[in-house]
Amino acid sequence: MANRHQRRIAAVIAAFNPDDDLLTNAAAIRAQVDDLVVVDDCSSSPAAAGIFMRLQEQGITVLALPRNSGIAAALNRGIEELLATTSPEFILTFDQDSLPVTGYVDNALEAYDRAIAAGRRVGFVSAQSFTGRKVPLLGDADGFCEAFDPMQSGFFIPVSTLSAIGTFETGFFIDCVDSEYTARARAAGYSVLIGPGCEVEHRLGARLPAKVFGRPLRFRGKDLSFNHYSPFRMYYLVRNGPTLLRRYWRLNPSWILRRLIEETKAQLLRFAFSPDRRSLLIAAWHGIVDSTRGRDGQISNELVNRFRAC
Repeated sequence: MANRHQRRIAAVIAAFNPDDDLLTNAAAIRAQVDDLVVVDDCSSSPAAAGIFMRLQEQGITVLALPRNSGIAAALNRGIEELLATTSPEFILTFDQDSLPVTGYVDNALEAYDRAIAAGRRVGFVSAQSFTGRKVPLLGDADGFCEAFDPMQSGFFIPVSTLSAIGTFETGFFIDCVDSEYTARARAAGYSVLIGPGCEVEHRLGARLPAKVFGRPLRFRGKDLSFNHYSPFRMYYLVRNGPTLLRRYWRLNPSWILRRLIEETKAQLLRFAFSPDRRSLLIAAWHGIVDSTRGRDGQISNELVNRFRAC
């Protein structure tokens, strides 16, 4: 990248069983940064090896984890590599299915510099939208928009923030990793800002309509729908959510309460209208039990097999 700001900027992509879209996304990210690392979280699909080889042929560093360790560990491995080899001033984090618009990095850096000049302590800058959906706001003051609970993909993190509060929480494995980092940054007195013009095309998960007797359920003139998750994902959501609450409710009770309300509404829709709600309820129960026991990390094979048998 021809960096007109004369500051070294790097990026890391966490990948697991990617398809060819990773090649397109990596090329778009690489065009905007000085260094790019892709971390393979122990992919098992037959096509993955070929995709990673093509990335390496294009001069992109690919690191392979010895076992599936989750998105937090994959991102942390890439951050560790970049800090050790390239000494960047900023690091961006991305999912494999995220495609930032041209100018994403310039827009994020401009937002950061403007906030620093205004005397703000900026933890990181997040995307403004994902596939046209605006990131919800926490508030708007002095011309700066604070993100409520942004997705990790597109985080523009100063290395000074990483030095101050550390990297991502590996115990969460996948879900709530971004929420925990946001909460940790705010607990340390940092702002989490939305970058104007920082837009990402992102492959959204399955969204299902809420139906009663086969007819769409409407609320305030709109059809209700919800993000459908597998039992695997439900386990992590329900296990990590209470852990997040216990860790941060004293430090930021209003943020935790709002997040709890939003998550509760979404979960009620899933439990009421998902076709596999029995499996989801079993997964949620085990998630709650493991959260109260303080368990973290990867889900056990025993539980995964039980979900598959449902």
